[in-house]
Amino acid sequence: MLIIGTFQQSIELEQALSVIEKSGIPRDHIMVVAMDAKPDAPFQLMTKSHDPYSKAVEVGFATATASTVIGTSFGFILAWGPILCGLFAAIIGFFLGYGVYSIVEKNRSPQKQSQKLPEITVIIQCAEEKSHNIREILWSYRALTVGRTPEPS
Repeated sequence: MLIIGTFQQSIELEQALSVIEKSGIPRDHIMVVAMDAKPDAPFQLMTKSHDPYSKAVEVGFATATASTVIGTSFGFILAWGPILCGLFAAIIGFFLGYGVYSIVEKNRSPQKQSQKLPEITVIIQCAEEKSHNIREILWSYRALTVGRTPEPS
């Protein structure tokens, strides 16, 4: 019988492995695998840019577009005309959007940058009679998931 459990990297994992060894499962029947959090060589399409300023430029262009529409509309009323008012509004809108987005991103807490530790998968080979006890041990030490399967022949 193969018992498979996943854990977050923690002291509970170490304690569970210790209890399993003390319950009579030899160390060579326990396999621990640290899962990769990211692929080694990621295949990335060039559709998204991870440059911190590219998103600010996109926001700047969006606010420039909106400002141009509003500036052109006011230009029909003002003496400068719709073309000049639209151009001035576009320039002001771009720098306003770019600047506000850059300031907000600079002051944002680095939640994305905090890396979660990878999950750990534990595979235990044991007799059918011990499988229930091993599963209970894994659950009692905060396993994320626990599964079992018969041994492949």
